[in-house]
This record gives sequence, structure tokens and C-alpha cells, in this order.
Amino acid sequence: MRALIKTTRLSAAIFAAALVMVQSSCTKDFDKYNSNPNGLTEEDLLKDNISSGIFIPEMQVNIIYSKTSDDYIYQLQQNLNADIFSGYFAPPGDFGGPNNSTYALKGGWNLWPFKVGYNGVMNGWREVTKRATANPQFIAVANILKVEGMHRVSDIYGPIPYSKFGSGALATPYDDQETVYNAFFKDLDDAIKVLTDFVTKSPSDNSLSRFDLVYDGNYIQWIKFANSLKLRLAVRIAYANPALAKTKAEEAVANSYGLLSLNLDNALLKSGKGVPTRNGLWVDDLSYNDTRMNASAESILKGFKDPRLSKYFLTSKVVPGDYKGVRSGITFSGKPDAYFNSSSSTLKENTPVQYMCAAEVSFLRAEGALRGWSMGGTAQSFYEQGVKTSFEQYTLGSSDASTYLNNNTDTQAAYTDPINAANNIAANSPLLSKTTVKWDEGGTFEQKLERIITQKWIAIFPDGQEAWSEFRRTGYPKIFPVVNNQSGGTINTDKQIRRLPFSEDEYKNNNAEVTKAVGLLNGADNGGTKLWWDKKN
Repeated sequence: MRALIKTTRLSAAIFAAALVMVQSSCTKDFDKYNSNPNGLTEEDLLKDNISSGIFIPEMQVNIIYSKTSDDYIYQLQQNLNADIFSGYFAPPGDFGGPNNSTYALKGGWNLWPFKVGYNGVMNGWREVTKRATANPQFIAVANILKVEGMHRVSDIYGPIPYSKFGSGALATPYDDQETVYNAFFKDLDDAIKVLTDFVTKSPSDNSLSRFDLVYDGNYIQWIKFANSLKLRLAVRIAYANPALAKTKAEEAVANSYGLLSLNLDNALLKSGKGVPTRNGLWVDDLSYNDTRMNASAESILKGFKDPRLSKYFLTSKVVPGDYKGVRSGITFSGKPDAYFNSSSSTLKENTPVQYMCAAEVSFLRAEGALRGWSMGGTAQSFYEQGVKTSFEQYTLGSSDASTYLNNNTDTQAAYTDPINAANNIAANSPLLSKTTVKWDEGGTFEQKLERIITQKWIAIFPDGQEAWSEFRRTGYPKIFPVVNNQSGGTINTDKQIRRLPFSEDEYKNNNAEVTKAVGLLNGADNGGTKLWWDKKN
């Protein structure tokens, strides 16, 4: 296969038309994409590598849905599940009746993470791999994006169709989650090798830049991101397969191109390249008024006197000048409108969408070091670096970070509902953590782990999907349980929700295979069944 060489300037008209073709098709039958409603021929698409590159931004904007069309999709893909379950956000109304916030899981909502993952990410990946045979570096980036998108889908449902996707079979079999994770590692390893070889041979190539909304075609940054994603997934399986977790984590850290270590390395989806994007969480929060600060976020951030509170949220109107959250699963009888006046996020319509930040990587290395893995430093050094990097990300000074890291007295705060005292959490409640910020080298493993995960949870805001996954894996930080559990006994209130049921669409269209997939769960297809990596307790 030949190395990609620089080509003449891309035809703006062809590129714009191709973007329209791809961008307008997220939830439609992907096999009809090439019917070409915009008049593009296959010959047009082959010019200047449009055919192989045009599906890269399509994959990127669907990992965390960021399109300006059908912008309700983010709400269904993430906000009405992971964002709520993570403790970051809560709905300020009941959407007309029982719903996910009370564990009355709505099938019509919960099919969307699966739908977006396959229509937007997997089908985009299929097109790149089919069209970019002469450009292996494009395929490598597509493989990294596939893993970033589909590990989020697997971490919602568990088993997913992966290894046999695109095989041409009428019905697509599911892989158990352990098999899926092994495939993730292989895909990342292969992508890292391909990109390493490519940048060695073609160090100045920037042919991907016209399509890439994250790193502007910088392949070295993609290698760093792949290493960091590999480290994330290695830590995720620490309780399920400790030996493999250690091996893959140490490989990621040892790679010569390194990890995301500076905020300049952060993997952020930005508008550009003719691709209009919009922050989906901004739509839900500030445009729809359908989500507000969660009471758990208020309790943790206010308890630690965390200066990032004002970077994440606006003061409320229900208690003017204060930050107020909403508990999940509350009853909205009486004055439901008052909860709409709780704290909104500080996001803007054009705020970049975060896949991963350098602070998270520091906390991953901190946990690895705590487990005795070779991470290149101590758990304490990476823990403190994670806090400092997060403060820097939000333009807070080093003195602020030092003061914060020396706080050994403040803990998670009591919560007062300004509308209904029945939802309060008292200062002496066992639902509140007693951990502090300052590192204690004499603490137990669990005390240290709680510090690491609590600070990671704060730093990776507002990615509710990753925060929910880490809460399920470790039990940290302490997230308030739903007030009203309407799951009919399928979800334990104290253990909280562990997954979403398989897609309703799959039961209609791929029934035999999704029925087999239930047998891979080691439990019923409901929100109380643990995923494969959820082995701690």
C-alpha cells in the first residue's frame, strides 16, 4: 500500500456537498447513503481522498452526538441515562411520568446509544475501511475512533455486535464483553503500529487535516490519544482481568510517543472543516431547560470548596447567588417549575466536546501505581498532577491548586432541597463520604482509591458516560441514590443502576442474536445486571 502524498487543494464545492450527504444521514438507512441525493458521483468522492476521509468527521460527531441537526439525539444518547446516573445532572421535571431518573426505564429512549453508535460510528468506520485501502493511516485513525465510540456503547449494554460487524450476514451476532474488550486492545495496538510506521516515513504529512475535527490531522496526537485510551480501558478491566489490565496499562505508558500529558493534548471535538457542530449538553441544559446540576455534584464540589464549581455551573435562581442541584428520582408535585431555576451548566453552544483530557490520564496512572503497576511515578505524584492539570484546564492558578491539595478537613457536604425537605441529605448521613482532598500516604488502598476516583470524577466533567462507568467499577465517588425507585425490584437502590437493557430495535430486527446475547450477560436483560468488568462488589 502506498503512503498518502499531499494533493492539490480540495474542491470546496465537492467537499461541502459530500459533507451534506454524510451529515444529513445519521438516523437513516446507511446502505442508502451512496444513492447520492446531492448529485455526487463515486468519481467525485475519489478526488483528493474525499471518499476515504469524509466519513472521519461523521464518526467523530457521533461518538458524543454533536450535530446541529436532530440535536435532541444527544439527550437520548447520553443525557437521559449516563449524565443522570453519573451524579453530574438531573432532570428538573418528570417528562410527563415515570422515566429513567426513577429507574422506570423507557425503551424508546434507551435504544439511542446503540442506534447512534452503529449508524454513525460503525457504519462510518465500515466506509473508511472500504475506501481507504491505499491510506492505512486513515484506517488507523478510524479504528481509534471506533474504539472510543464503541467502548462507550459496550459500557452501557455489555455484549455488542463487534467482531462480526459488516460481515454481510443478515443477522449480526453479539460478542460477550470480554471478547469485545480484547478486540478493542487489538484494534488500538494495530492502529498505534500503523501510525508509528507512517509518521516515521512521512513526518510532514497533513492530509487528514481537512477532515479531522479533533487533532487537525496530527498523527502523533492520535498515537498519544490511542495510548491514553488503551490505558483507560486497561484500568476499566482491573477487577475482571488484573493480569491483562497490568500488561496493557504498562504497554500504554511505555510507548515512546507517550500519553495525553498536557492540556494542549486534550482530545476535543471542535467545529470547523465545513462541519457545523453544537454541544449537545448545552442544547439540553440551556436551550431545552431539561437538565440541571445534580445534588451529588453540589454536595461534592461545595463540600470541598472546589473552585471549579463556578467553572462548571451557574448560580441558581431558586436560591439566588447559590449553587443548587436536583436529586434524581424526586416527586415533582407542587412546584415543579422551581427546579428549573436550579443551577445550569456554564457550557456554550460552541464549547468543544471532550473525549478525554490530560487530567484523566494522570488519575489513571495514579490508580495504576496504587495497584503496583509500572506507571513512571507514584500514586501520590500522579494524583496531585491530575488535580493541578485540571485546575490549569479551567484557568485556575497553581496557588489555587496547592491550597486545594492541602485541604485535609473539608468533606462531602450535606444537601438541602429548597423545595421539599424530604429530599435532604443530613450532615451525619452515611450517604456522605468522609474523604478529604489531601493525599494520605498512610491510608488504606480503598481510602487512596476513593481520593483518586473522586478527583477524577470532578476532572472529567461533563462526560457522564465515563463518570458513570467509573462509579460502577469502583463505587466512587458517593452518588446519592434515586429518591423513588420505580424499577419494580430489578434495580437495587443502594447499588444503583448498572446498565441499560438491549435496544428495542434489536429485539425487532435482530431478535435471534440479541436473545442469544442475553445469555452472555450472566443475568437478566435489565438495569440491575452487572457488566463483565463490574466485578468489585
